[in-house]
Amino acid sequence: VNIRNSGAKNGKINLSSNKTVDGHGVTISGSGTIGVVYAQNASSIGAINIRMSSSDWYGIYFRTCNGQNAVGNNGTANLAFRVDNCKGGTGYNLSVGSPTSDTSSSYGSHFVETYGISGVSWSKVTATDRGECGLLLNYSSSASGGTVAGTRCCYGGGYAGFRTANNNRSTTLTYDNATSCGRGFFSVSGSGGATLTRVNATSCSAHGLWLQSTFGTRVSGGTITACNPCSSISQDLGGNTVTVTCR
Repeated sequence: VNIRNSGAKNGKINLSSNKTVDGHGVTISGSGTIGVVYAQNASSIGAINIRMSSSDWYGIYFRTCNGQNAVGNNGTANLAFRVDNCKGGTGYNLSVGSPTSDTSSSYGSHFVETYGISGVSWSKVTATDRGECGLLLNYSSSASGGTVAGTRCCYGGGYAGFRTANNNRSTTLTYDNATSCGRGFFSVSGSGGATLTRVNATSCSAHGLWLQSTFGTRVSGGTITACNPCSSISQDLGGNTVTVTCR
């Protein structure tokens, strides 16, 4: 399905299996609670090349789907990308590419969030002026990406530029770069098996890096500047290692 003109949607764009909607860079606006593009219990679906300019509660909203292509999308809704397992079981194989959020104001929720997804990939997630996380991986596994760049994500609050939570597993990230976020990297609530090559956090209102109730998580380098505190490991579940420079 090709969309060639910008405009306001009426309701939602609802995808069934083996369907992709390509926005070709147009702007889709509107409001509601279901999503700009929605799919559930479907396979081989796509929502690509869309610029979201919406007050919808969700933007790209996929639920218990397999083979999920969400690359080339930018802009925002309240929660721009929500991909979860809430329609009967695990979702599989999500790619979000390199999305960039709007920077016009602080939106209420996360930019990209998963829950119960196996196989998550991204190149660079760029999130600015978010009320919560830039990228949040909940109860997901086999996730890998190049960069998370968060600026002013939940400054003054408890969320982070990049967060893993709720028994998240097996994540690799090359570079987490957080500026003026609540926290830079935050792993919590039984998550484990994450490997981060580098974490740079600057002027975050709380921890530059915090591992809480986490196991087997390794941070191999980076610089934490003007964060309070620099880094911390609490309620250690074992096998965590952190190597950063504190300034």
